Amino acid sequence: MKKPGWLLILLALAACQPLQQEVVPQQLTSEPVKLVVACFIAPEDTVIAAKVARSRPLLDDETVTNLDITNATVTLQSRTQSVVLRYDARLRYYRVSPDEFPIIPGETYQLTVQMPDGQRVDAETTVPAPVDLHRVRLDSEVVLENDVLRKRLFARYFWTDPPGVPNYYETEGVFSYPCPNCNPAKTVREPVQFLSGSGERAFYTDQDRNGKPLTSGNGYLGASIPASDFLFSTVFQKPLVLTASLLHLNADYYRYHEALQRQQQADGNPFAEPVTIPSNIRGGLGCFGAYHRRSYELRVMN
Repeated sequence: MKKPGWLLILLALAACQPLQQEVVPQQLTSEPVKLVVACFIAPEDTVIAAKVARSRPLLDDETVTNLDITNATVTLQSRTQSVVLRYDARLRYYRVSPDEFPIIPGETYQLTVQMPDGQRVDAETTVPAPVDLHRVRLDSEVVLENDVLRKRLFARYFWTDPPGVPNYYETEGVFSYPCPNCNPAKTVREPVQFLSGSGERAFYTDQDRNGKPLTSGNGYLGASIPASDFLFSTVFQKPLVLTASLLHLNADYYRYHEALQRQQQADGNPFAEPVTIPSNIRGGLGCFGAYHRRSYELRVMN
Protein backbone atom coordinates (compact mmCIF):
# COMPACT_ATOMS: atom_id res chain seq x y z
CA MET A 1 0.00 0.00 0.00
CA LYS A 2 1.34 3.40 -1.00
CA LYS A 3 1.97 5.69 2.00
CA PRO A 4 0.80 9.32 1.85
CA GLY A 5 3.58 11.80 1.07
CA TRP A 6 3.22 13.60 4.39
CA LEU A 7 3.73 10.32 6.27
CA LEU A 8 6.97 9.62 4.43
CA ILE A 9 8.25 13.10 5.28
CA LEU A 10 7.41 12.60 8.97
CA LEU A 11 9.20 9.24 9.00
CA ALA A 12 12.25 10.81 7.38
CA LEU A 13 12.34 13.64 9.91
CA ALA A 14 11.95 11.18 12.77
CA ALA A 15 14.88 9.17 11.42
CA CYS A 16 17.00 12.33 11.37
CA GLN A 17 16.19 13.28 14.96
CA PRO A 18 19.06 11.34 16.64
CA LEU A 19 21.53 13.04 14.29
CA GLN A 20 20.26 16.44 15.34
CA GLN A 21 20.78 15.58 19.01
CA GLU A 22 24.42 14.63 18.41
CA VAL A 23 25.42 18.11 17.25
CA VAL A 24 27.38 19.99 19.92
CA PRO A 25 27.55 23.74 19.14
CA GLN A 26 30.89 24.14 20.92
CA GLN A 27 32.47 21.69 18.50
CA LEU A 28 31.41 23.85 15.55
CA THR A 29 33.57 26.75 16.77
CA SER A 30 36.60 24.71 17.82
CA GLU A 31 37.83 23.90 14.31
CA PRO A 32 41.27 25.43 13.59
CA VAL A 33 41.28 28.57 11.47
CA LYS A 34 42.80 27.97 8.03
CA LEU A 35 44.00 30.22 5.25
CA VAL A 36 41.59 30.40 2.31
CA VAL A 37 43.19 31.22 -1.05
CA ALA A 38 41.65 31.83 -4.47
CA CYS A 39 43.86 32.52 -7.48
CA PHE A 40 43.11 31.85 -11.16
CA ILE A 41 45.64 32.66 -13.87
CA ALA A 42 45.46 32.91 -17.65
CA PRO A 43 47.75 34.26 -20.39
CA GLU A 44 45.08 36.75 -21.52
CA ASP A 45 44.40 38.34 -18.12
CA THR A 46 45.25 42.01 -17.60
CA VAL A 47 46.06 41.42 -13.92
CA ILE A 48 47.25 38.49 -11.83
CA ALA A 49 45.22 38.48 -8.62
CA ALA A 50 45.01 36.36 -5.47
CA LYS A 51 42.49 36.63 -2.66
CA VAL A 52 43.63 35.53 0.81
CA ALA A 53 41.33 35.25 3.83
CA ARG A 54 40.85 33.13 6.91
CA SER A 55 38.23 30.46 7.34
CA ARG A 56 35.29 31.14 9.65
CA PRO A 57 33.77 28.55 12.01
CA LEU A 58 30.08 27.92 11.47
CA LEU A 59 28.90 29.95 14.47
CA ASP A 60 31.44 32.76 14.10
CA ASP A 61 29.69 36.15 13.84
CA GLU A 62 32.61 38.10 12.33
CA THR A 63 31.80 40.21 9.26
CA VAL A 64 33.15 39.04 5.91
CA THR A 65 35.50 42.03 5.58
CA ASN A 66 37.21 41.08 8.84
CA LEU A 67 38.23 37.76 7.31
CA ASP A 68 40.63 39.37 4.82
CA ILE A 69 44.34 38.73 5.29
CA THR A 70 46.34 41.85 4.43
CA ASN A 71 49.84 41.07 5.73
CA ALA A 72 50.73 37.84 3.93
CA THR A 73 53.65 37.36 1.55
CA VAL A 74 52.12 35.96 -1.65
CA THR A 75 54.66 34.57 -4.10
CA LEU A 76 54.06 33.20 -7.59
CA GLN A 77 56.88 31.33 -9.29
CA SER A 78 57.69 29.24 -12.33
CA ARG A 79 60.80 27.26 -13.24
CA THR A 80 62.66 30.43 -14.25
CA GLN A 81 61.32 33.36 -12.23
CA SER A 82 59.25 34.46 -9.27
CA VAL A 83 57.29 37.54 -8.21
CA VAL A 84 55.71 38.81 -5.00
CA LEU A 85 52.12 40.03 -5.36
CA ARG A 86 51.35 43.35 -3.67
CA TYR A 87 48.24 43.92 -1.56
CA ASP A 88 45.75 46.45 -2.95
CA ALA A 89 43.78 47.90 -0.03
CA ARG A 90 41.07 49.35 -2.29
CA LEU A 91 40.42 46.14 -4.22
CA ARG A 92 41.20 43.91 -1.20
CA TYR A 93 43.35 41.37 -3.01
CA TYR A 94 47.00 40.79 -3.92
CA ARG A 95 47.98 41.65 -7.46
CA VAL A 96 50.77 42.07 -9.99
CA SER A 97 50.85 43.07 -13.66
CA PRO A 98 51.38 40.34 -16.28
CA ASP A 99 54.07 42.63 -17.73
CA GLU A 100 56.15 41.77 -14.67
CA PHE A 101 55.31 38.08 -14.75
CA PRO A 102 53.81 36.71 -17.99
CA ILE A 103 51.69 33.55 -17.84
CA ILE A 104 52.77 30.97 -20.42
CA PRO A 105 50.68 28.04 -21.75
CA GLY A 106 52.00 24.64 -20.68
CA GLU A 107 53.98 26.10 -17.77
CA THR A 108 53.48 24.88 -14.20
CA TYR A 109 53.29 27.60 -11.53
CA GLN A 110 53.56 27.45 -7.75
CA LEU A 111 51.69 29.78 -5.42
CA THR A 112 52.92 30.26 -1.84
CA VAL A 113 51.25 32.24 0.94
CA GLN A 114 53.43 32.91 3.99
CA MET A 115 52.15 34.54 7.19
CA PRO A 116 54.31 36.51 9.65
CA ASP A 117 53.60 33.90 12.36
CA GLY A 118 55.07 31.14 10.18
CA GLN A 119 51.82 29.69 8.85
CA ARG A 120 52.26 28.70 5.21
CA VAL A 121 50.14 27.19 2.43
CA ASP A 122 51.01 26.44 -1.17
CA ALA A 123 49.64 24.94 -4.38
CA GLU A 124 50.64 24.39 -7.98
CA THR A 125 48.76 24.39 -11.26
CA THR A 126 49.51 24.04 -14.97
CA VAL A 127 48.20 26.41 -17.64
CA PRO A 128 46.35 24.56 -20.45
CA ALA A 129 46.96 25.16 -24.15
CA PRO A 130 44.44 27.28 -26.10
CA VAL A 131 41.49 25.69 -27.88
CA ASP A 132 40.05 27.78 -30.70
CA LEU A 133 36.38 28.64 -30.94
CA HIS A 134 35.65 27.79 -34.59
CA ARG A 135 32.16 29.18 -35.07
CA VAL A 136 29.28 30.94 -33.32
CA ARG A 137 25.71 30.71 -34.63
CA LEU A 138 22.78 32.96 -33.78
CA ASP A 139 19.29 31.50 -33.85
CA SER A 140 15.88 31.97 -32.24
CA GLU A 141 13.27 29.66 -30.79
CA VAL A 142 9.63 29.86 -29.78
CA VAL A 143 8.90 28.73 -26.22
CA LEU A 144 5.76 28.39 -24.14
CA GLU A 145 5.84 30.62 -21.06
CA ASN A 146 2.74 30.72 -18.81
CA ASP A 147 0.66 29.31 -21.67
CA VAL A 148 1.81 32.12 -23.98
CA LEU A 149 4.07 31.67 -27.02
CA ARG A 150 7.24 33.74 -26.69
CA LYS A 151 10.45 34.04 -28.70
CA ARG A 152 14.10 34.20 -27.62
CA LEU A 153 17.37 34.83 -29.43
CA PHE A 154 20.27 32.53 -28.56
CA ALA A 155 23.82 31.67 -29.58
CA ARG A 156 25.61 28.33 -29.82
CA TYR A 157 29.39 27.85 -29.80
CA PHE A 158 31.29 25.23 -31.83
CA TRP A 159 34.82 23.91 -31.24
CA THR A 160 36.89 20.73 -31.59
CA ASP A 161 38.27 18.87 -28.58
CA PRO A 162 42.02 18.02 -28.64
CA PRO A 163 42.37 14.21 -28.49
CA GLY A 164 44.22 12.04 -26.01
CA VAL A 165 43.67 13.77 -22.66
CA PRO A 166 40.64 14.85 -20.60
CA ASN A 167 39.61 18.43 -21.31
CA TYR A 168 37.32 20.89 -19.53
CA TYR A 169 35.60 24.00 -20.85
CA GLU A 170 33.54 27.00 -19.85
CA THR A 171 31.46 29.21 -22.14
CA GLU A 172 30.85 32.91 -21.57
CA GLY A 173 29.73 35.83 -23.66
CA VAL A 174 28.82 39.51 -23.80
CA PHE A 175 26.61 41.17 -26.41
CA SER A 176 26.10 44.86 -27.10
CA TYR A 177 23.77 47.00 -29.18
CA PRO A 178 22.79 50.69 -29.43
CA CYS A 179 20.12 51.96 -27.07
CA PRO A 180 17.48 53.52 -29.37
CA ASN A 181 15.70 55.62 -26.76
CA CYS A 182 18.66 56.79 -24.69
CA ASN A 183 19.58 60.46 -24.52
CA PRO A 184 22.49 60.83 -24.77
CA ALA A 185 23.01 57.77 -26.96
CA LYS A 186 24.79 54.85 -25.39
CA THR A 187 25.59 51.19 -25.97
CA VAL A 188 23.84 48.49 -23.95
CA ARG A 189 26.07 45.62 -22.78
CA GLU A 190 24.60 42.41 -21.35
CA PRO A 191 25.96 38.94 -20.50
CA VAL A 192 24.91 35.86 -22.42
CA GLN A 193 22.76 33.62 -20.21
CA PHE A 194 23.52 29.90 -20.36
CA LEU A 195 20.55 28.11 -18.81
CA SER A 196 22.50 24.83 -18.72
CA GLY A 197 24.70 26.45 -16.07
CA SER A 198 23.87 28.90 -13.30
CA GLY A 199 23.27 32.03 -15.32
CA GLU A 200 26.22 33.50 -17.18
CA ARG A 201 28.48 30.44 -17.40
CA ALA A 202 28.24 26.78 -18.32
CA PHE A 203 30.78 23.97 -17.91
CA TYR A 204 31.54 21.07 -20.25
CA THR A 205 33.85 18.06 -20.40
CA ASP A 206 34.91 15.87 -23.33
CA GLN A 207 33.72 12.71 -21.60
CA ASP A 208 32.56 10.30 -24.35
CA ARG A 209 33.49 13.00 -26.90
CA ASN A 210 37.30 12.98 -26.71
CA GLY A 211 38.85 14.42 -29.85
CA LYS A 212 35.47 15.19 -31.42
CA PRO A 213 33.54 18.36 -32.32
CA LEU A 214 31.74 19.91 -29.35
CA THR A 215 28.79 22.28 -29.18
CA SER A 216 27.64 24.46 -26.31
CA GLY A 217 24.14 24.66 -24.92
CA ASN A 218 21.96 27.62 -25.80
CA GLY A 219 23.29 30.97 -24.61
CA TYR A 220 20.33 33.36 -24.52
CA LEU A 221 20.56 37.03 -25.48
CA GLY A 222 18.10 39.13 -23.54
CA ALA A 223 14.61 38.28 -22.35
CA SER A 224 11.83 36.61 -24.31
CA ILE A 225 9.40 38.67 -26.41
CA PRO A 226 5.97 37.97 -27.92
CA ALA A 227 6.31 35.36 -30.66
CA SER A 228 4.84 37.69 -33.30
CA ASP A 229 7.37 40.51 -32.66
CA PHE A 230 10.57 41.06 -34.61
CA LEU A 231 13.75 40.79 -32.53
CA PHE A 232 15.57 43.61 -34.32
CA SER A 233 12.76 46.11 -34.20
CA THR A 234 11.36 45.37 -30.76
CA VAL A 235 14.41 44.57 -28.60
CA PHE A 236 17.73 44.94 -30.41
CA GLN A 237 19.15 47.61 -32.66
CA LYS A 238 21.89 46.96 -35.19
CA PRO A 239 24.78 46.60 -35.08
CA LEU A 240 24.49 43.77 -32.56
CA VAL A 241 27.96 42.61 -31.49
CA LEU A 242 28.44 39.29 -29.69
CA THR A 243 31.81 38.52 -28.13
CA ALA A 244 31.75 34.79 -27.42
CA SER A 245 34.45 33.27 -25.21
CA LEU A 246 35.58 29.67 -24.81
CA LEU A 247 37.72 28.96 -21.76
CA HIS A 248 39.90 25.85 -21.83
CA LEU A 249 40.17 24.96 -18.13
CA ASN A 250 42.62 22.82 -16.23
CA ALA A 251 41.21 20.22 -13.85
CA ASP A 252 41.84 22.36 -10.74
CA TYR A 253 39.77 25.26 -12.09
CA TYR A 254 36.98 23.03 -13.41
CA ARG A 255 36.45 20.90 -10.29
CA TYR A 256 36.36 23.92 -7.99
CA HIS A 257 33.98 26.07 -10.05
CA GLU A 258 31.72 23.21 -11.13
CA ALA A 259 31.26 22.18 -7.48
CA LEU A 260 30.68 25.80 -6.49
CA GLN A 261 28.00 26.08 -9.16
CA ARG A 262 26.22 22.94 -7.90
CA GLN A 263 26.36 24.29 -4.35
CA GLN A 264 24.78 27.58 -5.44
CA GLN A 265 22.04 25.74 -7.33
CA ALA A 266 21.23 23.71 -4.20
CA ASP A 267 21.19 26.76 -1.92
CA GLY A 268 17.94 26.96 0.01
CA ASN A 269 16.86 23.42 -0.87
CA PRO A 270 16.70 21.45 2.42
CA PHE A 271 16.56 18.13 0.55
CA ALA A 272 19.55 18.73 -1.74
CA GLU A 273 22.66 16.64 -1.17
CA PRO A 274 25.53 18.62 0.38
CA VAL A 275 28.26 19.60 -2.07
CA THR A 276 31.90 19.34 -1.00
CA ILE A 277 34.04 22.09 -2.49
CA PRO A 278 37.40 20.59 -3.55
CA SER A 279 40.65 22.28 -2.58
CA ASN A 280 44.18 21.96 -3.94
CA ILE A 281 45.68 24.36 -1.37
CA ARG A 282 48.07 22.31 0.77
CA GLY A 283 47.57 23.22 4.42
CA GLY A 284 44.58 25.45 3.68
CA LEU A 285 41.41 25.80 1.64
CA GLY A 286 40.54 27.17 -1.78
CA CYS A 287 41.85 26.78 -5.29
CA PHE A 288 44.78 27.74 -7.48
CA GLY A 289 43.70 27.08 -11.06
CA ALA A 290 44.38 28.12 -14.63
CA TYR A 291 42.63 28.52 -17.96
CA HIS A 292 43.17 29.78 -21.51
CA ARG A 293 40.61 32.04 -23.19
CA ARG A 294 39.76 32.23 -26.88
CA SER A 295 37.14 34.71 -28.15
CA TYR A 296 35.12 35.03 -31.33
CA GLU A 297 33.32 38.21 -32.40
CA LEU A 298 30.06 38.02 -34.35
CA ARG A 299 28.50 41.18 -35.81
CA VAL A 300 24.94 41.56 -37.09
CA MET A 301 25.07 44.70 -39.22
CA ASN A 302 22.07 44.71 -41.59
